[in-house]
Amino acid sequence: MSFIYFQIIIAIFLPLNILSQSDYNDDILFEVSEPSDISYTFRCRRAQNFGGNFKHFHKDIYLIPAKPIVGCSRLQNQPALKDNIALIERGDCSFVTKVINAQESNALGVIVMDNDRRADNLFVDMIDDSTKRNVHIPAMFIQYGDGHMILDSIEKKGLIGARINIPLNLTYNEILKVNRSPGSHWL
Repeated sequence: MSFIYFQIIIAIFLPLNILSQSDYNDDILFEVSEPSDISYTFRCRRAQNFGGNFKHFHKDIYLIPAKPIVGCSRLQNQPALKDNIALIERGDCSFVTKVINAQESNALGVIVMDNDRRADNLFVDMIDDSTKRNVHIPAMFIQYGDGHMILDSIEKKGLIGARINIPLNLTYNEILKVNRSPGSHWL
């Protein structure tokens, strides 16, 4: 009986973020290989009810910030986005609209970064906007701190984008050993 009370006290006073394997069902992991100052493994949450899946592993492709970054209109850097992943910021229009605009630019996928610094320990569930548009490319959501760390490094170094490897297929034990970015809010 005292063991149960001990567990309750631990749960109340030590708020641990312990995730089970099922918590990772909708997650995609990717690693940045370049620029080296952000060569970490990042965790994204897959869109809930729209978008495709990665058909194979992509090594050293670019994660390129969309222009405009909110991605609510035709993207102005279409040639750079072709066969790469678009980095788009949340806000101003539906997630589906953002992903459709990247898809029309022939991007392989989209990572939407949060625009709310205060919600950095949460993942937003990206859902369909009920417009019945066909989204074929993968769409993922990344937390504010991680997304903006990547964007800031790209901009500071004057690069077209960050080189990434996506999706990583790691076992639960390997996930515990990855080089996460400072301040990441997962395991």
